[in-house]
Amino acid sequence: MTREEALDNLKASSAHVRGQAARALGDVGRRTDLARIRQAQREETVTYVDYALQETIRRLAHEQAPAPSTDEADLVSEDVRKQIYGKAMGWITGFLLHEISSPIGLVRLAAKRELGEHWDGSGTQKHLESVTRVFDAIEVLKNAASVPRPQEFDLSQLVDELLDGYDPEVRKWISTIGSRPFLIKSDPSLVRMVAVNGIRNAVEAQQAASAQPNPHDVTISWGETDVDYWLAVVDHGGGLTGPIETAFEIGNSTKKDHIGFGLAIARQAVETMIGSLTLEPAKHGGALYTARWRK
Repeated sequence: MTREEALDNLKASSAHVRGQAARALGDVGRRTDLARIRQAQREETVTYVDYALQETIRRLAHEQAPAPSTDEADLVSEDVRKQIYGKAMGWITGFLLHEISSPIGLVRLAAKRELGEHWDGSGTQKHLESVTRVFDAIEVLKNAASVPRPQEFDLSQLVDELLDGYDPEVRKWISTIGSRPFLIKSDPSLVRMVAVNGIRNAVEAQQAASAQPNPHDVTISWGETDVDYWLAVVDHGGGLTGPIETAFEIGNSTKKDHIGFGLAIARQAVETMIGSLTLEPAKHGGALYTARWRK
């Protein structure tokens, strides 16, 4: 890509093309291009392209970020660290989605064409569907790292909507505790990611532990303090096994047909809202899942 092409492509409709242009200008761009590149960076809405533009600006301007001393590094707050991590997560997942998911789609089309009537039920279909599930999870993870869009909504209604997706027999042993309505100002899509994972894990743990769960075996509660909102889910299932922190690692799952992104997505969503997510043994067996995020 020539310098002129790269400059023109900064305004392309495709984020993939804009990203390529941003990276190319790091090699072929000139200092006189900085004004146009900075303008493109101010208008950019895709995280990984924004990062590429920032890096190109730094290279062309010969800006070298000073390495912080140990004392300076210690001054970085945990909130800022979470925001930096979230931005990095958004860049990485955005890169994966734009650079790799398209070739995988082409592989799927070619495989279906070549296998013909042998496609359905084939090992190729099974493995490509598994890869597709991973990329669907990566897209959700990217959304969990996006900038929050706060709006007022009813948290108790959101929980009810999620529970409506379960069979009535399951609903019999799920209890809810909290004010109704419970209006909060937060990002409903991020809060939904957090609630979905906590409820699903509790229900599955309970189903695996007992053929006939009892009433209140899964309890969902919510509330607020002066500084934050919180949502907790407790179950009386089989409890936690192994180091708890490993449960939050991407790809780590002990459940069949799970790809291990759920807790990582939930934690990223909470941290994007400047909060925390904990998983710990419940007092009377099972697990306690607690999310807190800033008002």
